[in-house]
Amino acid sequence: MKKNLGPHKKYVLVRIVNPGQSGYFCHVGITGKMMTIVMAMKRGTRKRIYCYGKRSQIRPMLEPVLGSDNILLSFHSSHKDCLEKLEAKPCDILIVDLEDGDAEGLELLVQARRMAPWISTMAVVEHSAVPMAVRVIKAGACECLEKPLQPDRLCEAVDAMLLRMESLPRSHRALTQMEVQIIQLILAGETSQDIAARLHRSKRTIDVHRKNIMRKLQAGSLVDLIRRVLAMGLGEEPLSDGAPEADGWEG
Repeated sequence: MKKNLGPHKKYVLVRIVNPGQSGYFCHVGITGKMMTIVMAMKRGTRKRIYCYGKRSQIRPMLEPVLGSDNILLSFHSSHKDCLEKLEAKPCDILIVDLEDGDAEGLELLVQARRMAPWISTMAVVEHSAVPMAVRVIKAGACECLEKPLQPDRLCEAVDAMLLRMESLPRSHRALTQMEVQIIQLILAGETSQDIAARLHRSKRTIDVHRKNIMRKLQAGSLVDLIRRVLAMGLGEEPLSDGAPEADGWEG
């Protein structure tokens, strides 16, 4: 099929490969050069990509490359609006366009990692901005690209990030701040009774939160939960020798 990219772009030929399999790809040729991008990991599903940038400069860079019926792009110039969107309905990929000293963009990366650690995050920084690149990786970005964005490199990165999503548990609801705090205390080896005393809540309330965490992260046991949390990078420190190793809840 052909897709018109506008008056300044030629038609782009799109070829679907292995459409009957659970993961299929679209090969996009622009002026004779082939690029690959995952348009939908499962037939009938739309992938959500949220984009943040104060000056909205990233929109004209992304729309010609990622615009598709199988990908829903959402652009935000306010990090608070983006966080509210994430809380209401987490995306598959979050792309953050950072300028030098953009503290709000860095905060968005940190909060996104806490709220929905299964989301793949990409930061876009200025050319040769090594200090900023280091900061975004520390803030939780899975990928960091330099400007000007190269379409083939962008497609490769999005391709890899969508494939990564298939191997991680996901939820249609983000983790709450209380749930994140409870996860950190679980990793520290505290029981429900310990957590209840620390947070001034009843043990029953803590158990409800823990069940919600298990459901959201699709964990079948406590050990499974710990492994998933650590794999997502939500646990900031490794488990100590005294961490719980049983399959059920303690306390």
